[in-house]
Amino acid sequence: MSAPRERARLRAGDVTPEKIARLDRAGPRYTSYPTAPEWSDAFGPDDFADALRRADAVDEPLALYVHVPFCRELCFFCGCTVVIDRKPESGVRYLESVRRELAAMTPHLKRRRRLGQLHLGGGTPTQLAPESLRALHLMVAGEFALEPDAEQSIEVDPRVTTFEHVAALRELGFNRISLGVQDFDPEVQRAVNREQSEEATRGLLLECRRRGFRSINVDLIYGLPRQTPESFARTLASVVAMRPDRVAVFGYAHVPWMKPAQGKLERDGRLPSAAERCALFASAIEAFTSAGYRHVGMDHFALPDDDLTRALDAGTMTRSFMGYTTRPAEDLVALGQSSISDLAGAYAQNARTLPEYAAAAGAGRLATARGYRLTDGDVLRRHVVMRVMSATELDFADVERRFGIDFAETFARELEALKALESDGLVELEPRRLVVTPLGRVFVRNVAMTFDRFLREKAGGERRYSRTV
Repeated sequence: MSAPRERARLRAGDVTPEKIARLDRAGPRYTSYPTAPEWSDAFGPDDFADALRRADAVDEPLALYVHVPFCRELCFFCGCTVVIDRKPESGVRYLESVRRELAAMTPHLKRRRRLGQLHLGGGTPTQLAPESLRALHLMVAGEFALEPDAEQSIEVDPRVTTFEHVAALRELGFNRISLGVQDFDPEVQRAVNREQSEEATRGLLLECRRRGFRSINVDLIYGLPRQTPESFARTLASVVAMRPDRVAVFGYAHVPWMKPAQGKLERDGRLPSAAERCALFASAIEAFTSAGYRHVGMDHFALPDDDLTRALDAGTMTRSFMGYTTRPAEDLVALGQSSISDLAGAYAQNARTLPEYAAAAGAGRLATARGYRLTDGDVLRRHVVMRVMSATELDFADVERRFGIDFAETFARELEALKALESDGLVELEPRRLVVTPLGRVFVRNVAMTFDRFLREKAGGERRYSRTV
């Protein structure tokens, strides 16, 4: 496939309150398609075992994700699956559950034991002691062979991550690291129960750079209580000065019906309005693009020489449960509480509570609690949705070759609906190609939603998803 043509760059002024008013709606972030609300608990361990066996027939490296749920305290904005526990022995017990789950999984993968990607997420993986991280890595390496150029990445909380952690991670071969920041303003930090000094964060980032991490990411959040354009501008300036390779500027996802702790943010601090959120994100666009970062999609920015930017320009950037990635993997297997595997045309999610997960793993069983087997139609639409989410162009002829369809006929309704987004400047419709504009990269969820048949057929999305901006 040829690389996409060079397009104009995103400007802060492109994202206006009027655009927000028309386009901001509830919608998926599309780390999967179909998305999690469509999955069923009728899909269980036997179905996952079958998917593993079918995946074993493919001679390609796997991607492996390990979920570590522990955090030292609850950040009120958090939408992740976490367990508040500071006791080291809890981590040791958890790793024993992971070991048992791995032992139940690998008999179904008799031949496919190469890894192209390894990712530790959470929670806070560095809530584990360095020796526990070494034990986890040894456990994985005992079952899988890491490719020489494997991407090994980890998400960390700078408040609990020590220089000893950083040294251990590099010794183990980790080459990408993501630092959670959210906001440096003390008032915002107190409102969300996450007090974190700028000095300590900068010191950790510099140590990661000194140790030779290939790519360093910083996570920020806009739309938090007590954020103002002035305070957020100071945070942005601090992060720009640190010069991470990538920055993710997530919009705060307010879903208190799913995460009750978020209700504290309504009571204890005023949440920014839609117009204020727009101004905050526009300031992030200005700060990072002016500093030489490229907007690679949705809420992500990267330096021009970062692998993610190069992948975008080459048309090879992809999207998965690990977010935007530079390299595709045929299949993703996952370990740990609530983790999600994506392989052989199926999604399989583990038990979402720690007791349920530990009980299944302790009994030597796969911990699958729910999942979904994709139909042929789902596979087609997943390809289109993920291509829209991760590339600047969708080549209709390429889709037709892959799936043996007539694109205009199969997606006639969707092409008609896209005309409204074309009027808003999000896409350009050409006879044999859909081009996502720089503005459309901000609202790319809206573009992808056009191809989601479940959104069209079912109501209730307002209570299932966060806002698109």
